[in-house]
Amino acid sequence: MLKSVKRASGNSPLETVSSSLLSTVLEPPVEEGRLVVLDMGLAAPSTVRFFNQSKCRLHFTALIDSELDKYNREESSYAERVEQFSAALNLQPGIKIDIFLFWDLFCYLNKSAIDALMEVLSPFVHDASRAHSIGLLNARQQMPFYEYGVASVGQLSQYPKTTFQPPVYVHSRRDFNKLLGCLSVDKSCLLADGRVENILLVNR
Repeated sequence: MLKSVKRASGNSPLETVSSSLLSTVLEPPVEEGRLVVLDMGLAAPSTVRFFNQSKCRLHFTALIDSELDKYNREESSYAERVEQFSAALNLQPGIKIDIFLFWDLFCYLNKSAIDALMEVLSPFVHDASRAHSIGLLNARQQMPFYEYGVASVGQLSQYPKTTFQPPVYVHSRRDFNKLLGCLSVDKSCLLADGRVENILLVNR
């Protein structure tokens, strides 16, 4: 069973940010059964509230934390990374995921780590799977360290984290697409602070 972690209390304000692309991920209907959502972050209250309005199976991995850089260790082999991600995600065999909320996860993983992660996730992708991610436009910009959530169909919630921020890896769009395996960037749009949001769809 996937971890569900509550946000720690603090004095930093919860912010909402308009998103031009989030609705592309959230609005398409599911033909049968309940929606299956995989959120790579913590169990943000806004996300829980949003998906509680519909028939949904919601999983939180709490993968985005201050120890995320452990997946980038040069001494780790590809097989070791795959094993690490498999254990951390602990996905139920045979399930198919409709929505992946990667948030800024890819910013904290090097190419080898992303490759291993997508290898682990590929069996859980189906033809109509879609995903949302956040990255940087270029290497000159700073990546703020937020906990993200879904505030509404057209809004993200973000809450500044006070824990140690892992090293940031900036990937060009070309390199990023090569690393996504069965997914690829369909659309991108600028957010505040030089960040970019991406919609990822299954390769046809």
